[in-house]
Amino acid sequence: MAITSKSSLKDVLQSEEACAIIEEYFPGFMERSAEFGPVMGMKIGSLLKFPQVGLDRATVKELCAKLDQLGE
Repeated sequence: MAITSKSSLKDVLQSEEACAIIEEYFPGFMERSAEFGPVMGMKIGSLLKFPQVGLDRATVKELCAKLDQLGE
C-alpha cells in the first residue's frame, strides 16, 4: 500500500519508511503510538494541522511532501 499524507494514521504506523520520516520531526513518535487509539482512522495530513502538534504551516507542508513521495 502506498503511503501519502492522505493515509490514515493506522496505515502510516504500518510503514517503516513513513514512521522514519515522522520521527525526524517528532523524536519518540513510535514510543507513544499506544496513545493514538482515538485518532487512528484520521488522515495524517489532517492530524498534523492541529495546533497541539506545534508545527508551522511550512513544516507541515514539508512533512506531507515527504510522505507523498512514498506514494509515487
